[in-house]
Amino acid sequence: MSEQRYIEGTDIPRVPVDPITLQVLGGEFKSVAQEMGMILYRMSYSSIIRESEDLGAGICDTMCRQICESENSPMHAGSVGGYIKGILTRLEGNIHEGDVIIHNDPHHGASHAPDVQIVIPIFYEGTHIGYSAINAHLVDIGNSGAGVSTTSRDAVSEATVLYALKLYENGKRNDQLWQMILDNTRTPSMNANDIDALIAAAEHGKKRFLEVVEKYGLPVVFSAEEEWFEYTERILREQISKAPDGVYYAEEFLDDDGIDLDTRLKVACKIIIEGDHMTVDLSDSSPQVPTAVNCPFSGSTKPAINTVIHSVFLDAEEFGNFVPQNEGLERPITFIVPEGNLFNPRYPAATSARFNATNRLADTMLQALAQAVPRNVAAGCSGNLHYIVYSGYMEDQDEFWVYGEVNEGCYGGRPGKDGMDTVDCLIANTRNMPVEESEWHYPIRVERYEMRDDVPAAPGQWRGGKGIIRNTSFLSDGYIGCEGDGHYHIPKGLFGGMDGAPARFTKNSGKHDEKAMISKPSSEFMKAGDSIQVETPCGGGYGDPLEREPELVLEDILDGFAWFEQAERDYGVVIDQTAMTVDLSATQALRAARKS
Repeated sequence: MSEQRYIEGTDIPRVPVDPITLQVLGGEFKSVAQEMGMILYRMSYSSIIRESEDLGAGICDTMCRQICESENSPMHAGSVGGYIKGILTRLEGNIHEGDVIIHNDPHHGASHAPDVQIVIPIFYEGTHIGYSAINAHLVDIGNSGAGVSTTSRDAVSEATVLYALKLYENGKRNDQLWQMILDNTRTPSMNANDIDALIAAAEHGKKRFLEVVEKYGLPVVFSAEEEWFEYTERILREQISKAPDGVYYAEEFLDDDGIDLDTRLKVACKIIIEGDHMTVDLSDSSPQVPTAVNCPFSGSTKPAINTVIHSVFLDAEEFGNFVPQNEGLERPITFIVPEGNLFNPRYPAATSARFNATNRLADTMLQALAQAVPRNVAAGCSGNLHYIVYSGYMEDQDEFWVYGEVNEGCYGGRPGKDGMDTVDCLIANTRNMPVEESEWHYPIRVERYEMRDDVPAAPGQWRGGKGIIRNTSFLSDGYIGCEGDGHYHIPKGLFGGMDGAPARFTKNSGKHDEKAMISKPSSEFMKAGDSIQVETPCGGGYGDPLEREPELVLEDILDGFAWFEQAERDYGVVIDQTAMTVDLSATQALRAARKS
């Protein structure tokens, strides 16, 4: 008779779970997290949560292992367990039923200070069995600049740090702490409602998870958790083992740190594949910098790496089955990121503007993996995030208005498909901000919001995606800050595909006082009538442009993705501009001559 096994860290017995029950519980886990996210973005007051879905939710066990996650921003969801580990560095042994914990300390697990997480412990029949946790980007959390803190010199100056604080203890709210949090933000009424929405969503997750436990019993539920962890690990190992062993390296550069504008910051990624194991080594990346572009290891670097690995090796469309992103994903992976590195900064480094570093890391990882699994990756993506914060002061309400806007980029071309246009890509995945939403709530007017038309899509057998152009005017005096990048970086083409185009950021574009902006201004004054225009990068092409179907080239010209002069020059396609048709015989001759 085999010895009884137990769930790690508990006295709950490990029991067999039949395949049907396992699938049903997998669906239950996923539904719980999805419902948490839906409640938050339907209840939230700020547009960055309500419209962009800049949030993540999940259920973790008492070992901080993530059982399930919502499908919102992968950057958030992958960090849920790391927040709880950070909380336990202060509250280990002091967790009680009725507690509601608020936390945003990036040096103790948080992704960055504006991403505030609410954690509610889950008890069943008097025993602590897990946590319901949800985090979201609060538009202002006492940042040094309204909603953005790119040039902050340390963690204390960039935001109000909430390190494992009990907003509720044993069911009773700490009113003084609540007031302190609201007193230290420019948007107290909005934050109050958003935090209440976070609490409601976390309470719902707790309630729903307990319903699952009541229905199936603790041993079955947590044995299913272990089965899903092992399933993800097993499948990932199988997929890694299909890639050739080797050392794969790529490097890229961030524009600057926001202050030293002449120094590019290296993002270096070495991937070592040995059998069914992978090592991700970021040792050669830039050291940490004295501004806020540093990337917290637990809360941001690891989730970014995990997201890339999941998308490359466990893509549902390619693989055929859904494989959850959970604890099992990290078991075949070794991370080498020395302390003091841009991707593992020491305290008191500021970190609130870390997102461009994580996006550039994801794009660089794809370039490295392209050498091992070329059919699983895209060419160079926009790999950036222009997070623009518009703000001003409302004297009649004695409060600031603060509006945060994530501007979409695009993907590079992919095997069999063109790059996706005008979408937030890689590890962000937030939704776009409708013009009606921003103009309705804030004293701004969107003058232009469309696909970039100043450059063509990068040629390739599969063309690169195109970014956006968005021009916004102030109707009253205010300020803008931006967490941006990609003004010098050009998304690379792959396997013969051509490179894309960099970003631009301009104040008063087309006016007499036009000004080219740096990518990371913290607080630029805008008088009424001033405008700010962002043009996000265009992705690289994938494969030799001479292999693109000639009819697709004609369609690209008609749709504005390519220009006439590119047809023969880049694609080797001869077009009769009078009849607007492809001359196939001339095209075949031209391409044959080019290839020879």
